Amino acid sequence: MGSEIISGSRLGGLVLACACAAAVLNVASTAATEPAATGTEPTSGQQQPAPAADLRPLFRMHFDNRLRSFREQNAVYRNVVLLGDSITEGFDVELYFPGRRVLNRGIGGDVIGNGLPQDDHRGLLRRLDESVFDCAATDVFLMIGINDLGDGRTPETMAEGYREILKEIKAQAPRARVHVQSVLPTRDKYAKHNEAVRDFNERIKKLAGEFGYDYLDVHRLMVDDKGELKAEYASDGLHLNEIAYRQWQAEIERAMGWQ
Repeated sequence: MGSEIISGSRLGGLVLACACAAAVLNVASTAATEPAATGTEPTSGQQQPAPAADLRPLFRMHFDNRLRSFREQNAVYRNVVLLGDSITEGFDVELYFPGRRVLNRGIGGDVIGNGLPQDDHRGLLRRLDESVFDCAATDVFLMIGINDLGDGRTPETMAEGYREILKEIKAQAPRARVHVQSVLPTRDKYAKHNEAVRDFNERIKKLAGEFGYDYLDVHRLMVDDKGELKAEYASDGLHLNEIAYRQWQAEIERAMGWQ
């Protein structure tokens, strides 16, 4: 006959059944060997009661199997979240992280979210429930800010909103590990933002330390000797190609211990 894989729940039932059977046999054995209640003491030639069965190994096996099944069930609901704008949205998680529970929560054109007019529906600050808190996130890789610069916001104003994001995550998901990622360099018509990008990255690096979060300097992986995004990493000066995403993928895998 072929071998059969026994599930954790079925194995647990078998263990309990064995334990109960052993207990019944022990009671029956004890009853069979006990002398009748005649008021006389058993003679030396009479059979003594059998020792009680030690059921502890069976219950320990059941305990360990249940814990293992709990861990397996818990792992199903653990997710790594990539949070950001169109640069994050373009990160194909099925291609770059096959078999991993990675959720892409990037939205093209998104911004940090502080100081927006009422009719502007964008902003990470407005969608943290859908993007982090409702996702059972163990890790959040955060990259946001280039669209804020495109809208004319200053690194100082942006850092204030970024602080609010980190503050909300710390309060609502204190066990989540946030990986603050530097904003990437740009080139061509977007190169005018590079000085402000470097300023903002210094600010969020300090914020990461203040909140006890990790800082991933992805910027250094993609910058050329002129301080711009390497030409081989983008076709439009801003959005990434597969070569660049492979570099970023390796940085995330290193941070997660997946390498």
